[in-house]
Amino acid sequence: MRRWSLPRAAGVAAGIAVAVALGCRGGDETPGNEPAGATSPLARSHVLLITVDTLRADTLSFAGYDRPTTPFLDSLLTRGLYFERALAPIARTTASLASTLSGLYPQRHEVRRLWDRLPEAVDWLPELAREAGYRTIAIVSNHILTRERGLDRGFEVYDFGDDGRDARATTAAALAVLHEIDPSEPTFVWIHFIDPHVPYFPAAETARAFDPGYEGPYAQSFGGKPGSIGREAYPADLGKEGAVFRNALPPRVNEHVRRLYAADVRATDDAIRTLLEDIEPPLDEWTLIFASDHGEDLGEHDYHYDHGDYVWNPGLHVPLALVMPEGDPLARAGRVEDWVSLVDVMPTLAELLGVEVPADIDGHSLLPYLSGAAPAARPVFAESGQSFHPGLIRGRVNFGVAGRLRTVIDGRWKLVWTPGQTPEREFALYDLEADPAEQHDIHAPDHPEAARLRELLRGWLRDGAAPSGTPSDADRRALRALGYIED
Repeated sequence: MRRWSLPRAAGVAAGIAVAVALGCRGGDETPGNEPAGATSPLARSHVLLITVDTLRADTLSFAGYDRPTTPFLDSLLTRGLYFERALAPIARTTASLASTLSGLYPQRHEVRRLWDRLPEAVDWLPELAREAGYRTIAIVSNHILTRERGLDRGFEVYDFGDDGRDARATTAAALAVLHEIDPSEPTFVWIHFIDPHVPYFPAAETARAFDPGYEGPYAQSFGGKPGSIGREAYPADLGKEGAVFRNALPPRVNEHVRRLYAADVRATDDAIRTLLEDIEPPLDEWTLIFASDHGEDLGEHDYHYDHGDYVWNPGLHVPLALVMPEGDPLARAGRVEDWVSLVDVMPTLAELLGVEVPADIDGHSLLPYLSGAAPAARPVFAESGQSFHPGLIRGRVNFGVAGRLRTVIDGRWKLVWTPGQTPEREFALYDLEADPAEQHDIHAPDHPEAARLRELLRGWLRDGAAPSGTPSDADRRALRALGYIED
């Protein structure tokens, strides 16, 4: 299988360009704006992380969606390296973003629930960046990302907005902050957009353009008022149970709701265009990483307009791209087909900021892909989140942390583990090349891939002790259920 591709000229020059980058900083950077703590020749002066809530990878138009959902991102991300198979470690915002900025899977950073606080013992990228001499700025829109979660640690500016601050308002808030920056100062910025999270409220003209001629229910929007959360985010006539778990809407109505989600993606694309066309310093001075915290299930496996209760790929498969400034020695365009994880973002950012990558993290830097020599492919892992509706989650029998669904993907193979299930239903195996929709479980106890992936899963749980070095009680129960420990 082709693991990655670059335009021919770029591939030929890749090794030379990286060698140059290792000997000099490149671009127009001068000693006067070099980060005080940066010792790496890879360090860049302006680094921007954009994360979009609830954005599934296959809704980007350049990924194949049949409406122009992301015309601006199409033109931007194709200038860089796009990772076609990036997996969120969990489809819950707090835990996933904690993984993105720590390089740890949730079982190690211990943010397992939406309201958990990041432990002080966790090495945190914004802190490392600030210690290295960067200004650190965050503009985040999601009610769960308050300072009480601890994700603000290390940020000089932490501009918080709840779910009512939509993509356009988030852009306005970000520009207000960034226009006050001294462009000569090295800066790390993180911006998080809440859209297209439910409720789906695109502009009326976009909703009509994405589903012309539709005249049924939810014609302009799906959900409560803009910015509503939890059960209130869903239409009052359905409630969350009727929208997500017991959805009996006609197929044409569900098709339209999916179009509203896509139209909301377009609104976010428009807001990002405004942001990056007006950002200071200008975009060509920023190194950009673009990602989502998780995807969104839109009816696959009869699970609609939500995320986190299962480990199906629609909720975990996210866009991920690395875009260097034009003219940068590391600038490269292409697509990577290896599976990678959001835990790989932290070490990638650390190298771009010139800070030492913590030794004991789960993630691996993605910068080697820029060299033209792809690193060895690795398995990626994920778990389901806490469930607020335990009686409605099909197949799951234990609703504590130890009972969460776990999955491992290695190449074409995906194994799903449901702790506590009957032996014949405990594991499911999918061939993602033959069955990308995960519809046909081919697990058998003697299937060689099933046995191999079970061992990978056991090793991940065994090695996944929290920073204290001791597995939690929940993780010990999970290890015991897999037969790894007996005490």
